[in-house]
Amino acid sequence: MTDSRTPLTAALVYARRGWTTFPCHTAAGHPSVVCTCGHADCSSPGKHPRIAGGLRSATADEATIRRWWARWPRANVAIRTGSASGLVVVDVDPAHGGRDSLQALIEQHGRFVDGTRAIRTGGGGWHFYFEHPGTFVRNDTGRRLGPGIDVRGDGGYVLAPPSVHASGGRYELAQGARVPAPLPGWLLERLTKEPERRVAPPPSEPVPDRWAAAALDGEVERLMAAKQGCRNDTLNRIAFRLGQIVAAGGLEETRVEQTLVHGAVAIGLGEREATITVRSGLRAGEQVPRGPRHRDADLGVSL
Repeated sequence: MTDSRTPLTAALVYARRGWTTFPCHTAAGHPSVVCTCGHADCSSPGKHPRIAGGLRSATADEATIRRWWARWPRANVAIRTGSASGLVVVDVDPAHGGRDSLQALIEQHGRFVDGTRAIRTGGGGWHFYFEHPGTFVRNDTGRRLGPGIDVRGDGGYVLAPPSVHASGGRYELAQGARVPAPLPGWLLERLTKEPERRVAPPPSEPVPDRWAAAALDGEVERLMAAKQGCRNDTLNRIAFRLGQIVAAGGLEETRVEQTLVHGAVAIGLGEREATITVRSGLRAGEQVPRGPRHRDADLGVSL
């Protein structure tokens, strides 16, 4: 059961509900071309934005939506999550342990996914839609709800019916509720509670805010200019360098992680892949704090 027959009519239905949408590339379904972006090394076929600005350009404006899908009639439909659409989506991926994690949550808290909007993803997983609580909900990859369960909140997005998965399957609305339910209290607490983070040792001297902010902006520019075939390696190097500044007290780790993951998704990397790379780079960089007087060559590391 799907919401509508074509990507355009689906996008219009979502927009009328107040869910902001935008077009993504489509899994091409051809042995030699996995994604309509045309890149053989595409790490997120059919899932990355087709427009400049990515999720930041999501809209509920019907004229804009009609213009997008007139240009790309087969484009997958993405819904921006978070306060922009009033949605939080719990993404269960059985291939990464999501089924077991979901079962553990159900045994502990009851069948909390019953009674809310449920989408079968084309790859065998599930999206469960909930109402946004009005407070910031951070995107998460397997940390808050268990391996294989991601959270799409503020600054995130999901593909929606009738989008096509890289496997060839379609996203479909499951039987049952068609509207999102409120987040259960325990789930709201898990998704909004700040995680404990390692406290870095105090820097030997203060790190100027302007220098740290300029360093972050410069690294984001490098990321956005990364060439096909070396994007993930570039992301790792950038995360390492910014992790050094985090350890010196110049930047906040959560902000850096979110900024880099969003940028990586915008240039075509998958969110899960990008998150793993960013966290690995940050952890490595945090072992070698760096302030404005340091140079990379002085640190004894290869960047």
